[in-house]
Amino acid sequence: MKKEHAHAEGLDEKEKNPDFGFKCLHYSVSEASGSIAVCIINKKGTACSIRAQTIDAEAKAGEDYQAFDDIVKFTSGEKQKFIHVKIEDDENWEPDEDFFIQLINPDTDDHLEGKDTRTRITIIDDDKPGQIAFKDQKAIKAVASEGKVEVEIIRKNGSDGIVTVEFETIQLDQSEHTATSGLDYEYTVGKLTFGPGETNQVITIKILDRPEVDVRDESFGLQLSNCKPEGAKLSKKAFCVINIVTDEETKKKQQALDQLLKKIEDEEETTWGSQFIKSCMLHPTKNEDGDIEDIEPMDGLMHFLCIGWKLLFSFVPPPHYAGGWATFIVSLVFIGCLTAVVGEFANLFGCVLGVKPSVTAITFVALGTSLPDTFASMVAARQEKYADSAIGNVTGSNSVNVFLGLGLSWVTAIIIKPDKPYYVPGGALGFSVALFIACAVCCVIILLVRRSVVGGELGGSPAGRTGSMIALIGLWLIYIIFSILQAYGVIKGKFGINDEFLLAHPEWYGKCYSAPAAE
Repeated sequence: MKKEHAHAEGLDEKEKNPDFGFKCLHYSVSEASGSIAVCIINKKGTACSIRAQTIDAEAKAGEDYQAFDDIVKFTSGEKQKFIHVKIEDDENWEPDEDFFIQLINPDTDDHLEGKDTRTRITIIDDDKPGQIAFKDQKAIKAVASEGKVEVEIIRKNGSDGIVTVEFETIQLDQSEHTATSGLDYEYTVGKLTFGPGETNQVITIKILDRPEVDVRDESFGLQLSNCKPEGAKLSKKAFCVINIVTDEETKKKQQALDQLLKKIEDEEETTWGSQFIKSCMLHPTKNEDGDIEDIEPMDGLMHFLCIGWKLLFSFVPPPHYAGGWATFIVSLVFIGCLTAVVGEFANLFGCVLGVKPSVTAITFVALGTSLPDTFASMVAARQEKYADSAIGNVTGSNSVNVFLGLGLSWVTAIIIKPDKPYYVPGGALGFSVALFIACAVCCVIILLVRRSVVGGELGGSPAGRTGSMIALIGLWLIYIIFSILQAYGVIKGKFGINDEFLLAHPEWYGKCYSAPAAE
């Protein structure tokens, strides 16, 4: 609490009351102080009473302070006594305000005579409504393709109370790059209201499309004005320039898309057989920027290694046949056949090596069918902003493998033997599923830890990326090693029906059409 001392002793004795008076004739108090103590002097020191009452001025009782009206009693020899007036604190800025305390005769209710019988109290406002400013103090770029620009307005150096500020778009002086209201942007005017504690607001201005203009480079202004209440201030820079520009990246992608569409249109003029010719050709290509890229040695090597696959998939109809459905259906058939071939070759390879079928399934077959998904996830991680596509691709692919794999087996059994039950011994399925769930839980924990520590499932520091890679590859190795150990009997236990059970119970062969043959 601050006090501005103007002591009653400084007055002429004739101006003073001979019996009572205030020690100080002017007090200043911060509204955050909570209360103020005012000293009343009993000049004669006898046992007596005096009444003290607050009187409104700019400050109002009940809003800025709590009214006081009471009898102050002095005992014999007591020459001063303090009364306490409660000061109200609010969050709204307002000018400094005064109220008074008057000494009154308790018997007649008359004001005591003398200039020292009234004191003035000034409540100093400590709220800071703050300063309104543009967050970006430089020229703001508005990308034309986005169709709008958002300008962030901030409130700094205080956030007490409600503050309003008006805004309006301004057309600059006519020049070569002046944006025209109604042609380049939409005229925008309005008012922003900042609530107590609110420090950010956004002004949205619509940018109008001009397809006839290839390159946009126009500017207009945004003016802030009329900031209220009086205590709030505008920044020295209450005006900013907004520059409408062309998104170069979007423009390049659009050009690349146009080239692709033109290429498809050109292909429509060719025959199906031209795909075989193109699959054997190797020539320079154009990138997304339209620049010609020469053939690299690695391109030649990969073309040589993949030319067989290119010729094989040339049998897939061109995209413009049957509205693309022919390409879609035939491609699925080719992929299914290729997967079946990979599976058969993996089984034969495992048979030649003397590896059990269950081990072959989780090693060679799984690698052959899942590696393409792994590379697809890698591409998705590079091209997408978030990890959703990369991780979703893996989980979605494995869902297809499991659900479609089980479903097709049952459908096939129903078609071949519709009147008989279909049983498939689980073998070590229980062990495999339990082991996989344990490894999957560890994988999810690693992802959650990365989200908490790094802020994302992918990326991070080189040490974090390397550690996560080693941990996840280690989980895969753990699954492979423990599954192999179980398959070869190193880890023993009852994990369902296995080959030994089938050999001991040949009657199961009549009920299981996919049961392994006895060795």
